[in-house]
Amino acid sequence: MIDPRAWSMSEDRGPDSLEANLRRLMKNLGLWSYHTRDSKRSEKGWPDWVILGPRGSLFRELKSQRGTLSVDQRRVGAMLTRAGHDWATWRPADLFDGTIARQLAAIAGLTKEAA
Repeated sequence: MIDPRAWSMSEDRGPDSLEANLRRLMKNLGLWSYHTRDSKRSEKGWPDWVILGPRGSLFRELKSQRGTLSVDQRRVGAMLTRAGHDWATWRPADLFDGTIARQLAAIAGLTKEAA
């Protein structure tokens, strides 16, 4: 069951947005990240975030609970996955159920789980 708060959480606007929560988690875990500030000037479909830690890397697209991936985002995600990279979409529900924290902790080397 999806936490009801997920449906109203913004992807990237405000201090309680999915992006703001992600930034706090990455900072607390000491992870390095790259986020394209102006996606209109970037290659279409490139993920919102590239996150690096001592145990791996993640390519992540952030979406609201109802947001959909573009054709270009799906295409780039498929290319990254075929190349052996860990690509996925994160939504507010992934924050509330602990998925995001677990995956970040794994690449930070804080769990036995390999990312």
